[in-house]
Amino acid sequence: MPTILKLHEPEHYDVIRKMIQHDYVFWLDVEMRKADDEPALVGYIPLGSKLSRVHHVLLDPTMEAVAAMKRLPHTTWGLFVCLKIVPVIEAGGVVAAYSLHELELIKQVLLDLERPDMFERLIYLDCNAKECFRKYLPQEYGRVRCRIRKEVTRGMISRPRRAGLKDFLLTNATSYSYPKYLRYFSPAEAIGYIRPQAEERRPRRWTPGAKRRFSQLLTYNENDVRGMRHLTRELMQIGAMPEVQLN
Repeated sequence: MPTILKLHEPEHYDVIRKMIQHDYVFWLDVEMRKADDEPALVGYIPLGSKLSRVHHVLLDPTMEAVAAMKRLPHTTWGLFVCLKIVPVIEAGGVVAAYSLHELELIKQVLLDLERPDMFERLIYLDCNAKECFRKYLPQEYGRVRCRIRKEVTRGMISRPRRAGLKDFLLTNATSYSYPKYLRYFSPAEAIGYIRPQAEERRPRRWTPGAKRRFSQLLTYNENDVRGMRHLTRELMQIGAMPEVQLN
């Protein structure tokens, strides 16, 4: 089994702090729909990077043309894991994501390649902040839960949902400046909207709605990766990365 580190478990604090302080973390986030087997988009900050620049790679088969137009890399999830994540594992670095979902996606590729040894060597940091807020910042966690309940009663969402990364990035507990216009943005819905046009039209002939959603999808993913790193550093009391200075 891989080594899984969790933010709310005190026995992991020293290891997590050390890895982050030495920039020995590969920060990862993927966007996909529930019914998909593989991600449509991946964003990452490379191992060893002191910058907060997020690299994007398009993976959806329908988005090869828009990738070329935007000068973004386009590949498959399997190749991305081989070219970007396997070297991190071999170097003894940490792969960090906001949930265990990415871990399962990585596992599937490595098992398909018949490399269970590589999966067992993986050091994975689950950056889900929910338990940290619940245990150590209960007032802020309560405000997040209250805000979600209000969204239901006001008809802004149809049913209660779990608190996610952007909920915590919008609290007073972090100094991250999250774009409020992305608060109700759904990457899954955006991908579902874009795909039919990507299959039938050249990118320049997409509707304004599809073009806007594609731009927002990239921005949303960028804030997921940067925000996750920023919040994790703050929760580990390392100090936030000065985004303006680093960019």
